[in-house]
Amino acid sequence: MSCYSCIITVLVALVSFVLGASLFVLLFAFQGTGPNKDCAGSFGPVTYLHRGNLNFAQENTFDAVVNGAALQGMNPEIDITALSDGSAVLFHDKSLKRITGVDKLVEDATLEELLSTPISAVIDGYDYGSTNNITEFLPVVKAICAVEDISINFDLKMTEAIDPVVDALVASDCTEGSNIITTAHPNVVHAAREALDDAGREDLRIGAYLALPGSGEYYFLGIKFFLKTRLMHALPRFSGSDILEFHASVYEHEKELIQKWRDDGWCTGVYGIKPEEVGNYDVDVYIVDEGPSFPDLPYGGLGDDNEPEPFEYKNGQDDSLLFYYIFIAVAGVLMLIFLICFVLLIRRCCCKPKDKEDKEGKEEKGEYEDGKSVEIDSVSASDSEASFMDM
Repeated sequence: MSCYSCIITVLVALVSFVLGASLFVLLFAFQGTGPNKDCAGSFGPVTYLHRGNLNFAQENTFDAVVNGAALQGMNPEIDITALSDGSAVLFHDKSLKRITGVDKLVEDATLEELLSTPISAVIDGYDYGSTNNITEFLPVVKAICAVEDISINFDLKMTEAIDPVVDALVASDCTEGSNIITTAHPNVVHAAREALDDAGREDLRIGAYLALPGSGEYYFLGIKFFLKTRLMHALPRFSGSDILEFHASVYEHEKELIQKWRDDGWCTGVYGIKPEEVGNYDVDVYIVDEGPSFPDLPYGGLGDDNEPEPFEYKNGQDDSLLFYYIFIAVAGVLMLIFLICFVLLIRRCCCKPKDKEDKEGKEEKGEYEDGKSVEIDSVSASDSEASFMDM
């Protein structure tokens, strides 16, 4: 094998080994990963009202969160959206349209503009009877924390919302043990964990929830892929959570996988349920939809920026491990290529065959294949020439 061929073989071997080994690590190395700190058995069970008590008022309003939830002895879950000026408001959607009728992104509005924009009386087809107001974040936190034995579930959609939450927790001296931060974004988990630790709030739990079934959030991989591998909860730049949260339909089909998380110390949480359904789930965190029936939401749940869709976990994608096994096969093929290249390098680039080595040795000594030396033949030739001259 030529020197050039040996170099190409080395490169192919290295690339195959690195890619194959990396795939195996990603698929298997984190499957037993535990939480940031042990949670199962030491936290909860605790119930939060999703966006407040919507029987009382429109979602994420002071009336729904404070008057309808906290003052009634119930823990609210609230959505925080950060604004460009560093302030924050309670708001779930990216756009104002569903809640206010204004076709504008929340992040593009000023605090003054938002506080003066009324919330519609009719939300998702349900008529509350009157308009309401968008709520500034800090006053709500202070009002809730002033109520004894009430906790808050802070749902963060962006890293920009982390500082307002941490600042509010410190400013309000909100130290109730069941306060948690939840998010569907792994990068938010890691950044929030660092911010909380820096602020001396290492005690605060963080929940990382899996997206709605059927949303296509995880493309071809599906929800079960991440339940199996734990990549979104365990990779170093995504780590820091203590609670695994999921939709009710995921719990119904993946109890065995979820139990493995609990065995490793994770708390678990479920969302997409009504208050009367809490007893159907054995978890630590319950995020319940307390509210009326919304005519524009035929599949249940609460509204968002998107058109209503059914929440179906077993849709042939979310519940499949097809690509998990495809990646295992790909990793196996890559490692096989590495082994083949390694053998070729040993046999053809590092070690010469014995017959070739013997032949080269004979040529260096001037020997023919019949064992007669060149020197002997030369002497014989000289003798023959001398005899010819004597004649």
